[in-house]
Amino acid sequence: MGVQPGLIVPLYLALFAVVSYHAQSFQPQDRKVAPNGGIIFHKKFVDGKTSAPLQSSSSLPASAVPDETTISDNPWYSHSDIGRDRSHVQKHYNKLSDIFKRYPEEQQDELCADDRKDGNENLAVDISNGSKFLLVSPNGMWFLKSSSCRALPLYLTASQLEDVFSCAKLSEVSSNNFDDENNVHLLAWVGKYDNQDYWVIYLKANETGDHAKVLSRLTEVFSNESRESSSMLDCKPLREFGDSLEFSHDAGILATANGLVEFHKIHLFCSLCGGATEPTKAGGSRTCTVVSCRRSVYPRIDSAAIMLITSPCENYAVLGRKRSWPPGRYSTLAGFCEVGETLEECCVRETFEESGAVVDPKSLKFVASQPWPFPRSLMVGFRGKVMASSNLPVESGTASISLPEIVVDTDEMEDIRWFAKDFVKKRLSLSGSTALSFEPNEMEKEFHIPGKASLARYIITEWANEIR
Repeated sequence: MGVQPGLIVPLYLALFAVVSYHAQSFQPQDRKVAPNGGIIFHKKFVDGKTSAPLQSSSSLPASAVPDETTISDNPWYSHSDIGRDRSHVQKHYNKLSDIFKRYPEEQQDELCADDRKDGNENLAVDISNGSKFLLVSPNGMWFLKSSSCRALPLYLTASQLEDVFSCAKLSEVSSNNFDDENNVHLLAWVGKYDNQDYWVIYLKANETGDHAKVLSRLTEVFSNESRESSSMLDCKPLREFGDSLEFSHDAGILATANGLVEFHKIHLFCSLCGGATEPTKAGGSRTCTVVSCRRSVYPRIDSAAIMLITSPCENYAVLGRKRSWPPGRYSTLAGFCEVGETLEECCVRETFEESGAVVDPKSLKFVASQPWPFPRSLMVGFRGKVMASSNLPVESGTASISLPEIVVDTDEMEDIRWFAKDFVKKRLSLSGSTALSFEPNEMEKEFHIPGKASLARYIITEWANEIR
């Protein structure tokens, strides 16, 4: 992903071959692009070895091709109705739990004049009673798996949380049973949705039995609750079950919680003086405990560009895959923005470094952005086109065309190809997933795009459904 100094940008133009969906065989010497689509197979690796052309599958069965495919209103892992203003809890979170230690400068603003009036003294209690709590362990986030394979967020009430930790009140959560001083219980405010505050509690387990202990207590608490009979508790990284969540606001809440936990886990010590840090501002920051320092740090966001690069006519797009992905998964190219670089420049650089394709900077258009808290990225989505030239025939009608040759950076990617829009559109019905543990079926092993949790699916689906 690093910039290669002094690299002279070449433009590789070559003839490619496309196989019809109904083709029974592929002739390597046939370099024409079939007008009815398929995969563009011919590609060249940076080491000079050319891969053997592959044959396109036959048409999908009618049952697998939807009459119409749609994209969601919002990219997954975000929701515009989640409140982010923490001012209503920031002054009172120390009353909600003694997990937080207040600094003198914060204690001065603990209660404003209005808060001291009669009727407001139980504000912290009201906040806790109207709150929901997520539990995160080192193994991942706790959730419920339903009989229909949907993932259901495990939102605990204050009362249930007290039962889980066998304590009389919420403020005792940090000191009961999990009493190792290094077994940190982090409490952070996540957001507000539908008039309810959401918090995340991180349990830093030091013993192998801690996971089983939490599972046992959660099972006991929920054993008498009315839930789907076959629902069961599970604990996995959010990325492994995020596609299975039903509602986008749940995805947004869980993603925010995941990102906050990751932030607190890696900022336990001050980068300036080395002193220990503690959560402040209701978990929205961490502050050094050294009196002479008191440096505060806030969650860091790493900007990354994710781009769908197409041919000038937009009937073909560049998609690639990493070695670690499940078989058949192809997605848009992406990469982190370098220091001093714009997101548009990142699109051009990353596309060339990974595929050898040269993007026309003037063609780049913003599509959408998405938080990707694994651990702290913000994906910024673009559409763009490869650079046209006199050697690249105009693509129109059913005329045969040529496309720029793909030169795969095998250090970054396992494979990158040109894909026809019709080919991709017929496979949007395949669910796919962003989970690395996803087990594709036989059809998905040939080709599928990431699941609904990925901004890549949002951008690819928008492109595939366009009628030109």
